[in-house]
Amino acid sequence: MVTNLRLRLLGLPVAVAAAVRVLGAFWLYQVLTVNGRFETPWMQANPSLIPSNESWLWLFNAFDSLHFTLIAIQGYSHPEYAYLPGFPVLIFFVGRLIGDYWFGAFVVTQVFAVGSIVAFQMVAEQYLPAREALHATLLMSAFPFVSVFTTLGYSEPVFLCSTLLAWYFYKRAKIGPASLAAALAAVTRGYGVLIILPMVLDLVRTRRYEKLAYPLIVPATFIFGWLLYCYFSAGEALASWTDQKYWQHGGPGDGIKIAQTLSRDGLRGLISCCSGLDPTIFWMLAAFAILVTLTWEVDRLLFVYAAAVSGLLLVATTYSLSLLRFFAFIFPIWLSLRVKNSVIVTICIALLIPMTIVVWLYTVAVTFVG
Repeated sequence: MVTNLRLRLLGLPVAVAAAVRVLGAFWLYQVLTVNGRFETPWMQANPSLIPSNESWLWLFNAFDSLHFTLIAIQGYSHPEYAYLPGFPVLIFFVGRLIGDYWFGAFVVTQVFAVGSIVAFQMVAEQYLPAREALHATLLMSAFPFVSVFTTLGYSEPVFLCSTLLAWYFYKRAKIGPASLAAALAAVTRGYGVLIILPMVLDLVRTRRYEKLAYPLIVPATFIFGWLLYCYFSAGEALASWTDQKYWQHGGPGDGIKIAQTLSRDGLRGLISCCSGLDPTIFWMLAAFAILVTLTWEVDRLLFVYAAAVSGLLLVATTYSLSLLRFFAFIFPIWLSLRVKNSVIVTICIALLIPMTIVVWLYTVAVTFVG
C-alpha cells in the first residue's frame, strides 16, 4: 500500500512534465512550420549539424546546447573548455551506444530531467509531509526556467539530478554514492562542488572525521582528472578558466564590477555601473533571495549550500539574465515551498505551463532568456 502510494506520488510530477514536453513540442513544431517547412533560427544558422530526418531535434537545441553535443562528437578545442565535461561525456557514451550523438543528447537530457524530478521528490519527503512534498515537486518542475532548461540540451538536468542525489544519498548514510554524485556535479558545473559543504560541515559537527575523505577526495579526484586532461590537451590546466574569460570578453562578473565601482566611486558610481543591467530581473532575484533565506528554516546545512552558490553566482556571473536560470537550479529553495492546498497548486500549475511553453518558444526562436 505504501509502495503504491509512493509510486503515485512520484508518477504525477513526471507525467505532468512529460505532457508539457510532448504537447509543447507539437505546438511549437506547428508554430515554427511555415509553408510546410519547419525551421528555427539556430537551424538556419547551422543547417548541416542535425540530420534533416531529425529536424525536430532543433526544438531541443539552442544557444549553449549545441556546444555540448559538438564537444561529444569532435572533442575539445578552444574556447569550448569553458563547458565542463560531465554532460558531454554522457552524450558521448550514449551517442556511441545508440549511434546518434544528437539523439543521444536528447536522451541524456530527458533521462536526467526525469531523474531530477524523482530525486527532488525523494529529498522533499525527508523534510515535508507526503502531500506537501508532492506539491513542492510539482511547483519546482513546472517553474518555467526549470522546465525549459531541463527540456533543452543544457547541463542543468545533470547538475540538478547529481546535486539532489548527492544530498539524498548523504541523508540515507550512503556516503560513497553521495560523494560520486557530488563529483559528477563538480565536473558538470563548477559550483556543483559546493554540494560537499553541507556534508563536510555535518561530518565535522557530528565528529565523524573518518568519513571526511569521501566527500573531499572523490570530487577532488574528478576535478584533478579534468585539470590533467586540460593540461595535456590544451597545454594549461586552467583552460576552463581561460576560456570562460573568453566568453565573458575578458571581463569580471557583474558582482565584482559593482564592488569595484563602489570602492572607487562610492554610491554615485553605482548608478552608472547598474545602468546596463536589465531592471526587470531584480524582482525575480529578490524572490529567489527570499527563498534562499527561507531554507534556513528547512535545513541550516542546505542553507549554507544555497547561500554559498547564490553568493558565488552573484559575484561571478557576467550575463545578469543568466542568474534567473542559475538560481532556479539551487534545489533547497524549492523545499521552502510548503503548500497544503491542492487547488492552489493546480491553479499555479495551470498558470505556469503556458508560461513555460512561451519561454521555450522564445529560447529556440526569439531571444536569449537565460
